[in-house]
Amino acid sequence: MASKSTQSALEIFKQLPPVLARFFKTYPPVPIKQYASKPTLTTAPDRNPFLIAYHPVTKKAHEPKISLRRQSDLYKLAKQFGLEKTLPPMTKKFGVQKMVSKKSMKGVVRPKLHKHERTAEERRAKREKAIAEADELIIKVKGKRYAKKTAKRALPPKNLF
Repeated sequence: MASKSTQSALEIFKQLPPVLARFFKTYPPVPIKQYASKPTLTTAPDRNPFLIAYHPVTKKAHEPKISLRRQSDLYKLAKQFGLEKTLPPMTKKFGVQKMVSKKSMKGVVRPKLHKHERTAEERRAKREKAIAEADELIIKVKGKRYAKKTAKRALPPKNLF
């Protein structure tokens, strides 16, 4: 006679979708069987169906038993039932793990901006310098008489009271 935990496990197993149930029949869950986290030989007892394997004689790589698309489907189904930890280790990443390892786009990290935005600081500095040197340039063009006129205007007004 089977124990209560075995009976409840069988009942849970019967509630799984057929795709996930077939997978777990072929490849028992992780607590029951341990799978390799790195590629192994095709004849290895701990061969991971999600990873490539090498032929022992020819050393040629064999494709994973289960494609990336099917891995994704299995993972999503297992996640719905809270069984994603029982799947063999996989290289495919999902959710937060995928976003953390993903490189940011260059334009998001350091946007190029428009040309007028990129050169704004340089143009502002050039404009300020030109304004500061404007009187000298005008005097150079108009002559010394103009310089005397501007010097008189630059004096503060006399006390009117």
